[in-house]
Amino acid sequence: MELTSTQINRIKELASMLTPVSDIAVLMDIDERRFREILSDKSHPASLAYRKGKAERALQIRQNELELAEAGSPLAVQLIGSYLRDMDSDEDL
Repeated sequence: MELTSTQINRIKELASMLTPVSDIAVLMDIDERRFREILSDKSHPASLAYRKGKAERALQIRQNELELAEAGSPLAVQLIGSYLRDMDSDEDL
């Protein structure tokens, strides 16, 4: 399946809005099974765009949580701890 640069940009945009893979496929009128295969190929431009959109949103959420933790939010402090554990776990892979 060949995707245009416009479609790849749309995938990134939808991923940044935390849209599930199945919904992206429906919204973009592409075969979900094939789309999942493309996403599993980490070198495919669509996979890179999807992961980048998702990572950028996750970064924004973490930034917001850091600000809330610095302002004294107990829940945000707990979440920051889980982010640190996730980082440690990811480093071990």
